Amino acid sequence: MLVKLNRIAVIVTLIYITIISSITSFIYPQEYFISSRNNKFYQGNSEFYFLGFGVYYLQWMAADASTKYIVDDVFRVAHDIGVKVIRTWAFHSNSDSTNQSVIRNKPYKIMESGLKALDYVVYKAKQYDMKLVLALENNFSDFGGIKQYIDWANQTLTPITGKDYKHNDFFIDDSIKSWYKYYVNTILNRENVYTSNRYIDEPIIFSFELINEASNTVFDVNIVKEWYREMADYFKSIDSNHLLTTGEIGYDIHRDYYSDWDFFYNSSQFLFNGYKGTSFVENTSLEKIDYSSFHLYPDAWGFEPLAGNTWINDHVDITNNFDKPALLGEFGVINDKVENYKIYFDTIRNTPSKSTIIWNYLHPDLMHIADKYAFNEVQNPDLVELFKEHIQLSEKESVISNTANYILYQNYPNPFNPTTTIQFSLLKEQYIKIELFNSLGQSIKVLEEGVKDAGNYKLFLSFENYLLPSGIYFYRLLAGDFIETKKMILLR
Repeated sequence: MLVKLNRIAVIVTLIYITIISSITSFIYPQEYFISSRNNKFYQGNSEFYFLGFGVYYLQWMAADASTKYIVDDVFRVAHDIGVKVIRTWAFHSNSDSTNQSVIRNKPYKIMESGLKALDYVVYKAKQYDMKLVLALENNFSDFGGIKQYIDWANQTLTPITGKDYKHNDFFIDDSIKSWYKYYVNTILNRENVYTSNRYIDEPIIFSFELINEASNTVFDVNIVKEWYREMADYFKSIDSNHLLTTGEIGYDIHRDYYSDWDFFYNSSQFLFNGYKGTSFVENTSLEKIDYSSFHLYPDAWGFEPLAGNTWINDHVDITNNFDKPALLGEFGVINDKVENYKIYFDTIRNTPSKSTIIWNYLHPDLMHIADKYAFNEVQNPDLVELFKEHIQLSEKESVISNTANYILYQNYPNPFNPTTTIQFSLLKEQYIKIELFNSLGQSIKVLEEGVKDAGNYKLFLSFENYLLPSGIYFYRLLAGDFIETKKMILLR
């Protein structure tokens, strides 16, 4: 009898251990993770759209007990505003092993204190149900970036190869690429000390970015494209749960995919002439890049804020061709923030994903490191109220209503200098053509042409480059049998 009871006790114990093991190693079903289809983001069967904040410094702040409260505050404030996503750095490389926020101080040397700080960021995100976009590296030298890889290469590889390593080698050298892969593998398989979840199994992570704003100036765009391909293949061989994107700005070499750069982009040719060594079209086409990433800084790029709406629409249209969501993953304006953000939000709510991430929310106690784009609830309460309004409108406008007619609206402002907007509406899918004429009726430029779905559309023209003189101009919409012409006045 005693033997029988002992056997029963053993069986019960084994069952208990099995149950406990299954709980502690619980892997979330796929529907817990964000997915993409039909040019939109989804969580389960529900569309997921959001306003997000770029907050690059969270891991840095979490590493120091005296600044850890900043991480808590950021998530609390973002949650109160209605923000659903935070984009932040998941890297910090530096040869200084005394810096507690450093994650990696050698190519294959990981510092536990730095990773524990990143764990804390993920842990706080879970507490506030705030999704995270985690960037895995930086094109620039902030927090290490490509420069740190190149410094390591010149320290460890040059004595063997005799080569002087440069920025381009990050994308082509096998040893340097293996260092990057090692870090990707380390992060994905890391078990969070606060949650006991591996990053690969953590649904609070919205997505990963391969690298922030990669460029390879004057080199062939295929170098960066092939690096993206190789790293995306490696990432997906480990992690099939999370979305993956490039993290790029949106530079290109395929000019024909974009609105005319003279009429819409103030002749800012560097955006589309391949000078930056990367191609948004080529990168977005990669099979294992789940959604497109692009950034926007009109003040820094030399055109009016209104012209930035064309940048948004062009990149969304390109991405739609690949049946992927497009995300304006970082953008900011310097002047007239409330007015200009409101214009951009109107455009973003009319994109399929209806989502964007703003650069950058800076905690009030960190304003000494502020750039011109920084904002918070103390310095910019009016801007925060606009964010709340945009979030509320996004909820109400979950389905874009189509107009019940063909309409060509009067451009606004009119007269104008140097930018103006042309808006039109289509009753049904239709081949359309919008053309610009001078006062003599001579055609100057076809502004838009092709098949468009039913809906509302805007064209944002920018004439800062003095391509056209002051005077009266006409624009005409052809949509099937519908023809209408409007007059616009350019005043220099």
